[in-house]
Amino acid sequence: MGHYKLIIKNGVLVTPFELIPNGILAIDDKGKIAYVGSEKNFSGSADEEFDAKGGYIAPGFIDIHIHGSAGVDTMDGKYESLNKMSKFLAQQGVTAFYPTTVTSAWEDIYKALDAVREAIEKGVEGAKVIKAHLEGPYFSKEKAGAQDVRYLRTPNLDEVKDLLKKYGEIIGRITLAPELPGALEVIRYLTENGIVVALGHTNATYEQAIAAFDAGAKIANHIYNGMRAFHHREPGIVGASLIRDDVYAEMIVDQVHHHNAARKIVIRCKGTDKTLLITDAIMAAGLPDGEYVLGRQKIIIKNGISRLPDGTLAGSTLTMINAVKNTINYLNVGLQDAIKMASYVPAKVTGLDEKKGVLKPGFDADVVVLSLKTTTSASNPGLRTPFFSSKPMTFAGT
Repeated sequence: MGHYKLIIKNGVLVTPFELIPNGILAIDDKGKIAYVGSEKNFSGSADEEFDAKGGYIAPGFIDIHIHGSAGVDTMDGKYESLNKMSKFLAQQGVTAFYPTTVTSAWEDIYKALDAVREAIEKGVEGAKVIKAHLEGPYFSKEKAGAQDVRYLRTPNLDEVKDLLKKYGEIIGRITLAPELPGALEVIRYLTENGIVVALGHTNATYEQAIAAFDAGAKIANHIYNGMRAFHHREPGIVGASLIRDDVYAEMIVDQVHHHNAARKIVIRCKGTDKTLLITDAIMAAGLPDGEYVLGRQKIIIKNGISRLPDGTLAGSTLTMINAVKNTINYLNVGLQDAIKMASYVPAKVTGLDEKKGVLKPGFDADVVVLSLKTTTSASNPGLRTPFFSSKPMTFAGT
């Protein structure tokens, strides 16, 4: 069939819409997938072969909401920080990510965006930097969470136009609170200009959330967290997000941010096609307990849980490989769908689904190989425990 740069063989292909036992994936010299299918239908040679040893060959994970890891943060405003983050993420199965800012002074946000631009233009050594995610500064004070209330702002269309004039080509998504004055006008403008809008850190009512979705918003930012709680007489933004078929919900599946029943409700309402996994990780991901920072705020990590000094949850120390594992373990979601929630769904909501998130000829060769054994717990036989026998082998932009 031809000669390729790399062949990954002896594994189960998870496309993620199909499982192909005894599969082979071939990658050409342009970093594109050239063949996906059964070994028996393949003939060809390659410069290099990788033996998956019976593991799973899947699309690389895409984290569209992550602040930092490995001791660095997007708000460092440094190329070196994003490069270090990219290398750590590749070790966790992530092949593409959106560096995420926090509510800060504009000069700090601009510095972070300058670093993102440099990382995109220069390239990084691990997971690819796609675009930036601005989480803030247009948030509700009541639901600010770990966002710095000193820098909260009211949406201003002229300000947003100036922002896009400076950085429009490297901003992929913006999260804001839709109940604020001027928010709907800003949502419409952002949507018309190709920016994905998420609703978060918001005290929006049901009606306000519906109006924002009608204006073009399409993601519930880390659903349940940083938003008005559901009530049977005032469903709020949670209720609006769950009943809208055109809205995606992102979740932090770290066994800290929600009860598993709350997560199962999201999956039953949205399905695995509209629920996506994120980490919302901060710089402490991959590091021991201690004191760190998020923007200009002190963060305390104890038992792996990230909080402000007052006890407010502040992001997470989650990795995407563990988010996939927890989704399988605790939410009655199979491996195939869990991988889809970490790859295809984030690609779909951000418009990357024509080149990433699926193992398909012509798509980017962003691939993760998982060595997986499934065991059961003696104390809880119904609990499926995926044991990743080694770190994922990630081929990011091969």
